[in-house]
Amino acid sequence: MNSAQDVQAPDTLIKMANQIACNIAPGKTQKEAVEAMAEHLVRFWARSMKKQIINCLEINNNQLTPLSVEAIKLLKKIQK
Repeated sequence: MNSAQDVQAPDTLIKMANQIACNIAPGKTQKEAVEAMAEHLVRFWARSMKKQIINCLEINNNQLTPLSVEAIKLLKKIQK
């Protein structure tokens, strides 16, 4: 994919992140779920998507679930 194709609407990324959080959380502690979600984003999301979701966290995190917020904060720390 080229970078133009990697661009997602913020609402789409927020929805995707929240769905991942819902699917990853069952049976895990909060810490385990945060780490698993951050790892999922690292492994499966394009660099541009990761940048966009981090920007969503900084601008628009009220639509993100608490698990998504914590996982994206961890992702931001990992990406530095």
